[in-house]
Amino acid sequence: MRIITILFITFAIAGCNWFKSPIDDKFDTYLTRIANVQDSQAFQFEPNINIIVPDKRQLAIAIPTTTIGLLDSYELRKCDLFNLIAERNSVLGKVQDQFRNFDYQIQVIEGIEKCLAHPSISVGLKEQLSELLSIKREQIGAHFTNLVFTSEAMRAQLIGYEWLEENRTTPSPQLVQALEHINAAYHDADNKVSAKSLNLVTPFQEVIEKERFLGVMSFSMLNASHKLRTVTKQLETFDTQIVCGQSRDTTKFRYLKNVFQNYYIDGLQPYLAKLDSSFMQLEPTLGFLAPNGSGYHYSIHQYHSDFRQAILQHVDYWKSLFKRCGANPARD
Repeated sequence: MRIITILFITFAIAGCNWFKSPIDDKFDTYLTRIANVQDSQAFQFEPNINIIVPDKRQLAIAIPTTTIGLLDSYELRKCDLFNLIAERNSVLGKVQDQFRNFDYQIQVIEGIEKCLAHPSISVGLKEQLSELLSIKREQIGAHFTNLVFTSEAMRAQLIGYEWLEENRTTPSPQLVQALEHINAAYHDADNKVSAKSLNLVTPFQEVIEKERFLGVMSFSMLNASHKLRTVTKQLETFDTQIVCGQSRDTTKFRYLKNVFQNYYIDGLQPYLAKLDSSFMQLEPTLGFLAPNGSGYHYSIHQYHSDFRQAILQHVDYWKSLFKRCGANPARD
């Protein structure tokens, strides 16, 4: 029984590392090797930060409902808008998710535009429809915001609590296409253009929900930034431990150069480059997440900016070290 207890405790302690990401391991090893060469105590990495989205209730925008009188609604049969509204008012229509709701709003705008151009619609109803069209166009941006931040599919896409795996650092063509359509819908809604130019989003809901990429990419950029800054701080703080020059023992410098080659250039740098490349590939599709000066915004652009800055600062240290020691950073 005692042996079983000891084994259980041993496995429980070791279990903390069973699920550790290979990326965390690479950063840990890199920092530890640097500290060993410096004969110094290694700084501690802060715990990884998860990417979360505030509760739906905090982000949902209340949008007033608009109605047309029942008798006037029957007149809408002449321009095919009646069936669309009737379907919306059905039991199933009233519980539509945010993707289908957004597409419904687009279809209503398009339907109203057709009715306004129909010669058999009465002048009185056209006046109502014209007013309703103005309201619907004003509201479409709020419907889009609700789609992005309160739909289950988009929230699943935006959260992140793990590193992007090294073997899937490139988004699929299907996800790129889906984000392109979401982004096009945002720009069209923001500009309140004619419904004929607006993009339906429901066909892309499934891939948005299932291929979770933006959140884990954000997690990866954010936490890579923090870890790189810690490693750079380690290098800068104990920089005087590394001596070089004529008649000096350059053993530590040569060891440190090997650490740079083996654990940064060969180990981490390819992963960081892939992260940057993936963001740049998706950046043209992420306008709908850019800060707009009002309300909540998802900080993926800031994560990328900080990520690049952390890489630049880290590389700058190595450049200064190689310059100070009159050495070429290339492998010997």
